[in-house]
Amino acid sequence: MSAVRIPALKEHTATFIFMHGLGDSGSGWRFLADEYRKLKVLDHVAFIFPNAPTQKVTLNFGLQMPSWFDIISLDKVETQEDTHGMVESAGRLRRFIDDEIAKGIKPERIVIGGFSQGCTISLLTGLTTEVKLGGVVGLSGFIPMRSQISKLHEEKGIKMPFFVGHGTSDPVVKYEYGVFTKQVLESLNIPFEFHEYKGLTHSASPQEINDVLQFLNKQLPDN
Repeated sequence: MSAVRIPALKEHTATFIFMHGLGDSGSGWRFLADEYRKLKVLDHVAFIFPNAPTQKVTLNFGLQMPSWFDIISLDKVETQEDTHGMVESAGRLRRFIDDEIAKGIKPERIVIGGFSQGCTISLLTGLTTEVKLGGVVGLSGFIPMRSQISKLHEEKGIKMPFFVGHGTSDPVVKYEYGVFTKQVLESLNIPFEFHEYKGLTHSASPQEINDVLQFLNKQLPDN
């Protein structure tokens, strides 16, 4: 499977898998690993930034671009969803997880995450996986399949820590979607951190990147 891979600098004991947003690629987020390497932290962690397949996106007039699923509208994501595409990409993410486990990395030493579309797939995977991972990082995205997600989690999901970050001025994936994610996690009694970033649009900020680092340090300590 196509991905940008940054190996651990010392004994590989943990992995962070992070999925990009619409129209982007894994290379667009490798700066996370580069930044953490400069800080000389998480040297025991390998980073994987998967690349989405290229497909038509209805929201963008049917243009072909890297996308984890089709987006019909961002105004009413709860009523117009490409559920098939979401489930398919959650399966892709699970294969990356399975590959790491096959290499000898314990599930609880794997954190998954993503931005925007990638956040949505990571949240879906974290809420429905039957394997307890180290945690989930969701930035500027939304919980999909609103009418089904609670039931799906109760049927086979396992509780693990979540980090949710969202800008209050996001014009693409509205801040209220981040608040809804928070409400769902609360209703399911899932441990989570919710970080709102004043004035942040549909992007990441230095403060958010540092907050993610603190979460990773906590969930993937260098044993």
